[in-house]
Amino acid sequence: MLASTLRRATPLRTTRRWLSSKPYALMVTVWVKPDRRSEFLEVLERDAAGTRAEPDCLRFDLLEDETDPNKFFFYSVYNSPEGLDHHRTTEHYKAWSEFRSSGGIEKQEASKAFAIDYTDSP
Repeated sequence: MLASTLRRATPLRTTRRWLSSKPYALMVTVWVKPDRRSEFLEVLERDAAGTRAEPDCLRFDLLEDETDPNKFFFYSVYNSPEGLDHHRTTEHYKAWSEFRSSGGIEKQEASKAFAIDYTDSP
């Protein structure tokens, strides 16, 4: 049924309009420099708490890789892309951004997506 719903919205701008009304997710993978791991966790503890308190944030998760203690995943979901834009203006985000800019991570990969079938935690 979901696939048929998407197929019916043939014009691209109609599909984008439909998607823009859906929750918006950001998925980030970072590899933290081993000697900066403790600092990273402090910065992310503050960022996670601040992000979860934002009115447009539906979810924020910080995960540690099962086998690599310096590899982490962030998963955040906002009501809209504008919610993510607002997040980037906050002090807790700026602390994360400064950590990243200071060379605290070795590598970062990020993806953004609209939620097609999304369930918030109870």
